[in-house]
Amino acid sequence: MRAAVYHGPKDVRIEEVADPRIEQPGDVIIKMITTSMCGSDLYLYNGEVEELVAPGHTTLGHEICGEVVEVGSAVNRFAVGDRVTFPYSVSCGRCQSCRVGQTAHCLTSGKAIYGFGTAFGDLGGSHAEYVRSPLADDHLEHVPDSLPDDVVPFLSCNLPAAAIAVHAAEIELTDTVAVVGCGATGLLALDLIRRHTNATVYAFDPVPFRRKRAEVLGAVPMDASADAVDTSIQAVLDATHGLGVHKVVEFAGRGDAFDLSVALARPGGTISGGGVYLERDHPVSLFDMHFKNLRLVLNGFANAHTAQRHAMQLIENNVIDPTAVLTHRVSLSELPSAAEQFTTREEGFLKALITP
Repeated sequence: MRAAVYHGPKDVRIEEVADPRIEQPGDVIIKMITTSMCGSDLYLYNGEVEELVAPGHTTLGHEICGEVVEVGSAVNRFAVGDRVTFPYSVSCGRCQSCRVGQTAHCLTSGKAIYGFGTAFGDLGGSHAEYVRSPLADDHLEHVPDSLPDDVVPFLSCNLPAAAIAVHAAEIELTDTVAVVGCGATGLLALDLIRRHTNATVYAFDPVPFRRKRAEVLGAVPMDASADAVDTSIQAVLDATHGLGVHKVVEFAGRGDAFDLSVALARPGGTISGGGVYLERDHPVSLFDMHFKNLRLVLNGFANAHTAQRHAMQLIENNVIDPTAVLTHRVSLSELPSAAEQFTTREEGFLKALITP
């Protein structure tokens, strides 16, 4: 089969690799119908987590709409021909972590993540014609007929992550809110937030076209580029009588974005961090957080399985249309060039749908 194989920083190649096979009785093999690129894929693409991957071996991707083409002998919930999706991480539903909703920390799977390298289970990714899904009965989900193929990959990561972060922020009707990071997941979160509050929502991002997207959704666009961010912070403080916003929902996943979130939050405010932080040595001001009495909830390693069915309902009930952030459609063979467009923040690029 063809798959996107990591060979080094910004060197992903579409190559012929061995087809996945049933390895355990609970496995299924899925044929990819559609998949997509997530912002967290760029950490691998750019070589920022080389200790996690095996060059020439690791295949990428963790979002999917697929068709079951083979089932293991112990699989009961799925049959050949079923249309399915999975959360980005594999979970058993029975271990101590899963029983308290921490499915991304499943003890049975060892925190296995599709397409995220040898350190996370060495599972093949969804940027391939076929993928093996272990513990299928426990974490795979049937896809309702009402959901089209181009919507389904959002259920693996983006939309559950957005819903989890918004829920954790506990936004009230009159709360002012700042969204930091207006990529695909941040914009989905912003769309949900507008349904929770009648107050002002500020959208911070350094990329102009992303701020324009946020403005269309009803937010006040704020420039988060290095030479403008201090002015933007002051504008929010001026508009909130020097206090800052009640809630911050962060999806940039960088140290400077976290610092911005702390600066924007008012005393007693909440920061709900949905970004994926990989910086291990970024200095954090405990002083500022302590003396502001901030409530901090981090959700970057999102327990997507716990929110996946809720995300389905949001789409089925026409609460949200995630394809609004889908800007590009490419074939698997075009994935390397699309990944380069994504990482350089080419004008107009938010998210790409990938077909075989």
